[in-house]
Amino acid sequence: MRNTLLLIVVVFLMSAAAFAQTSGNITVTGTTPEAFSITDTADGTVTSSIVLGTLTPSNNGTLAQNTAQVRLRSNKAYKVTAQASALNFTAAGSADGGAALGLTDVGFGITSISAAGANVATGHTDTITTGYDLSGGWPTPTNGLTPAFTKTLNDITSGVQVLNGTRISARGNLSTNNNFVLVTFGAATLPQFFTPNTGFSTTITLTISGN
Repeated sequence: MRNTLLLIVVVFLMSAAAFAQTSGNITVTGTTPEAFSITDTADGTVTSSIVLGTLTPSNNGTLAQNTAQVRLRSNKAYKVTAQASALNFTAAGSADGGAALGLTDVGFGITSISAAGANVATGHTDTITTGYDLSGGWPTPTNGLTPAFTKTLNDITSGVQVLNGTRISARGNLSTNNNFVLVTFGAATLPQFFTPNTGFSTTITLTISGN
């Protein structure tokens, strides 16, 4: 009787070892959404200013001009639109039959683009919308009046595409220092005998999205 019980116990133990599970699966899931970003050169929110300074008329054709830079990143083809608000004046003087500075007097466009980072997507290209390419410089004033800007702030009051391109970032995130396109935007005007004021401003809103 003792031998019989021993045999049964051994058989049960061996059966348990034969059917033990020794492997399993863990599934990792998620999604990778379309991603676009536009930041300042410190990878923060864009709050840059283009300062044109005091527009005192003079006896030459020197434009008051300045620039602001932004970084663009994306994981697919992109486009950038720009929209300018109405000019806001502080302590505007009397018109007295003259003309105030207007959006049509301020040229606007892209002065340069750099996409040289090691983590910019292979074969990346950018295309500036016709009229907004200022890589060749601003037009030269000839008679003391606003020169023939190809585009002015008045052209972007309703929100206009100014730039587009293929995928920008091969990898990385907002802290990666070589996966972005650096775009330099410029504005310029010729100082003239505009209606006086103690300050003027307009806000240009840039938006990046899928193309």
